[in-house]
Amino acid sequence: MLDILIQNHLCNVVAIVTRYFGGILLGTGGLVKAYSSITLCAIKKAKLIEKEKGYLLKIIVEYTQVEAFKYYCRKNNIKVVKEEYLENVVFQIEITQQMYEKIKNEIDNFRLKIIKINKMEEKYI
Repeated sequence: MLDILIQNHLCNVVAIVTRYFGGILLGTGGLVKAYSSITLCAIKKAKLIEKEKGYLLKIIVEYTQVEAFKYYCRKNNIKVVKEEYLENVVFQIEITQQMYEKIKNEIDNFRLKIIKINKMEEKYI
């Protein structure tokens, strides 16, 4: 079963087989074939998700920029985790490393008006 997972380049995966019958009718080769085929079947039916290294960011914007920032997030498939309306608006977003570099570039070029940006933690997105 582990070989099947490795051959399919899978990680962070658990494959479990419950064996209800303890007999010896299949033999060692038969068990290997049965376990391998059921693992392959499960992989084909599973929804595979690729994760990228990224960040949870805290971004502070002025009230005048809230809709523009929300539009930017929707347009770029950025997940907004939390919004807080205080003196300014504080967003928590999940973003990939690549998108983080893009945002920093757009802030530096004044295309995106953000008061402050903080990395809260590294995570897989």
